[in-house]
Amino acid sequence: MKHIEYDVMVQHTLRMSDYKTMLRLFIDICLMKRSASDVPDSKFLLRGAFLTYALSGTILLLNNAVFLDAVIQALAETVLLAVFVYGLTLFFSVPNRFSQSITAIYGSGALITVLSTPFAYWIELLAENDESTGLVGLVLFLIVCWSFIVMGNIIRETIQKSMTASLLLTFCYLYASYQLISFLYPVAAV
Repeated sequence: MKHIEYDVMVQHTLRMSDYKTMLRLFIDICLMKRSASDVPDSKFLLRGAFLTYALSGTILLLNNAVFLDAVIQALAETVLLAVFVYGLTLFFSVPNRFSQSITAIYGSGALITVLSTPFAYWIELLAENDESTGLVGLVLFLIVCWSFIVMGNIIRETIQKSMTASLLLTFCYLYASYQLISFLYPVAAV
């Protein structure tokens, strides 16, 4: 009963334009000042983070794909990420941490994707004009590294293992999801 009341409270809070609080929380998670345990355990917030993550992925993928292809690929990656995190929480016997962890990953991932998207489009424009991507490419690479570390940190907090093990698991997920999407949807490999 308390979970339902809390979920209604979060919905009410978000409807009252308190998005700044959630945005600040996800920014702090990206800066590693806060953790997934600080994220409210709310189905409403999880749904919002899911949609935001999928939408940001779609916008990023539109750089190299048509709309429907971008939507399918972004949704596939979003679902694969949830399956991966759920599997981790089951394997490490912490299924009660799934909702907060996946919400933290979706929220922080969406923010970092929004930050990286202009650089990805800029690199594409530079490449089309046969210009050097130099500094823009370096900035995008650093953003990707930052995203990798943030996801690894969330996983570390979730499963209570070392950062090295968590980064290895993160790498395994990223590699496996890329391979799976490339296999199922060959357009993604182009």
